Amino acid sequence: MSGVADAVDAPGIQAVSEALASTFPMFRKVVAVRIREFGVPWVERFERELSVYFRGDTTAIARAVDGYGRFSLEAMRLQQQFDKTLAYPGVSYRDAVSEVYDNCEYVLGTYLPALLLSHYLWPHHYRQLLWAHARFFDRLRATGARTFCDVGVGTGFYSKEALIALPRAGGWGFDISTASLRQTADLLDRWGVADRYTLCQREVRAEAAEGFDAFIVVELLEHLEEPPRFLRSLRAAVPRGALGLVSAAIDAPNRDHIYLYRDMASIADQLSAAAFTVLESMNFPAYEKRSAEETVPQCGCFVVTVS
Repeated sequence: MSGVADAVDAPGIQAVSEALASTFPMFRKVVAVRIREFGVPWVERFERELSVYFRGDTTAIARAVDGYGRFSLEAMRLQQQFDKTLAYPGVSYRDAVSEVYDNCEYVLGTYLPALLLSHYLWPHHYRQLLWAHARFFDRLRATGARTFCDVGVGTGFYSKEALIALPRAGGWGFDISTASLRQTADLLDRWGVADRYTLCQREVRAEAAEGFDAFIVVELLEHLEEPPRFLRSLRAAVPRGALGLVSAAIDAPNRDHIYLYRDMASIADQLSAAAFTVLESMNFPAYEKRSAEETVPQCGCFVVTVS
């Protein structure tokens, strides 16, 4: 690495960069590009993530990079297909459960390592993270929030961020995937915040949500066949006055993406129909369009409240 990273001790990022160059040459410049885009704060934040979770294990980092590379290549291939069809593959929720969420080898070997690294290596994911801190977590700190739930925890990344941002808060994580719950427990334990968190292998329910001050639903909606139905059930499960962070993928095919959002308005309309009030929103494209025919994967992110 060169440039701004030279001023920072970043052996974890160096290991990521070397693994990418060795295994996926087409991604060899990703780290350098991110450093130019985001500078020292990105280096420090990413290095901290790697040092806490991987604890200097370069072999484990290389395995995670392998999962990230394979996942990214598949995403690129699916995006090219999507450009032609403007439709996601015909995957049912049952298919996604059997082929992805219940497939522990794939989830723990490819899917979750890729998502963990993507929070820093994919620019739209990193920008969403920064926005979530500025617009959601800072707001929660100001309100003195003490409890939150995370529905569809995935890697546990956003639950970890919430527990660190709110050092006196307790969290509950809901997911149907055994592998996701295992990954989340591991991540939170390594960050030393697992004692304030309860994992639940089921859907969030009203009786479990009594007293929740906040809720997190990050890139879950596109994995469902009927997001409006889920949003109505979520609205029934969280109390009046709760603040929420909700994001969804737009024009972003994946092997387990079912519901296609084409724009921010589609997500906002479903939130409003479920009686959530949108306080702020932001769209994060992965890159700039290079032609009129090209589609660009995006993250649509919302801060909402229950009134």
